[in-house]
Amino acid sequence: MKKALLLLFALSVMAATPAFAQRDFLLGFTGFDYSSNGCSSCAGGSANSTNVSPFLNVGDTYNSVGFVTSFSTLFAGFVNNSAEHTYFLTGANVVTSSFTNNVLEVQFAPGARIRVYEDNSHNADYGVNPANATSPSTFIDGNLLIGAAVNGLALTYDYDANQGGIDGTATLDEGADLFVVSPGRRAGWVLSGQAGRPNATVPAGYVNQLSGEMQIPGVTPAAHKSWGSLKALYR
Repeated sequence: MKKALLLLFALSVMAATPAFAQRDFLLGFTGFDYSSNGCSSCAGGSANSTNVSPFLNVGDTYNSVGFVTSFSTLFAGFVNNSAEHTYFLTGANVVTSSFTNNVLEVQFAPGARIRVYEDNSHNADYGVNPANATSPSTFIDGNLLIGAAVNGLALTYDYDANQGGIDGTATLDEGADLFVVSPGRRAGWVLSGQAGRPNATVPAGYVNQLSGEMQIPGVTPAAHKSWGSLKALYR
């Protein structure tokens, strides 16, 4: 049942635009996430039915910081390849959180934001137990390249398989490089990421390692991942 649930989630991330559509890629990213509750009890990813999870209860705010690893060719000539490119996803407020059969399902209120920055200082530092002296501050101290409002954001996590993901829709609306995307193409982007743990690289106080992208999904082979590859990603 849990595998079927995550498979349906994965298919919804990759999916459903008309068969003639082409996949539009905007950017890829990798990073870590955390919540406003401090996550002091998140180590090991423990969860139980009496305390939905130490991660993301109603009233918490979900955040993620990290690095942009790739850009669309739309940004060619407008991105400094020698600079550091970072992102900050914030303002995702939990409105529902359920925990059944060791699967956590979370829905967020509208109004989250993701912003991408360019910084020549190369000073981004996760630190530990965010928010802290360096995170998110050193991830947001560059020039704002592009930003988006994120709505319909959801997170699913299987504590038995130690994997899950986030999924939401994004509308581009700010930043120095907003102009590279024509006004008619600024809505309809899908922000998605695969989340996994345990992982020795996850700093203390963060919860999941994220690997994701912002795209308009299509039916090209590059847009598809098998259930097997999703399971294997964080083994």
